[in-house]
Amino acid sequence: MELRDILSEPPKIALEQDATAMDAISAMVENTISYVLVKRLDTEDAFGMVSSSDIITDVIAKGLDPNDVKITEICSKPLVALNNIDLDMRWVAKKMVNAGISRIAVFEGENLRCFVSDVDILKAIAKELKEGLSSHSGKDMQRGKKR
Repeated sequence: MELRDILSEPPKIALEQDATAMDAISAMVENTISYVLVKRLDTEDAFGMVSSSDIITDVIAKGLDPNDVKITEICSKPLVALNNIDLDMRWVAKKMVNAGISRIAVFEGENLRCFVSDVDILKAIAKELKEGLSSHSGKDMQRGKKR
């Protein structure tokens, strides 16, 4: 299985760099998502990402007011990224493990294509295994009939 097999849609929500942690919280709650993209200022800048765990760790647990914290203060930037969608899934997983992240950015050229999460990888592997077992079981049943 390759990275291309699990690509999804681009991020639903992208916030400007002057947005606050409260803006990110609102976007996450309203859209039932656990992260938001932080837009880059220009083509020389990098994209960022704020996750729900960033907000919990860097704002809520520290007793800070989410209205006073800019997302650029807590976002991951630059993103850990891949641009080779032909990579085998194990290399994607290794890159994520080595970087200590649970979501990786996938680019096509200079454009952000999507994020792939650890859960996306697990779902894809489970689906592949399930389909493999189903086709294997079907073959076994066919063999049984021949006997």
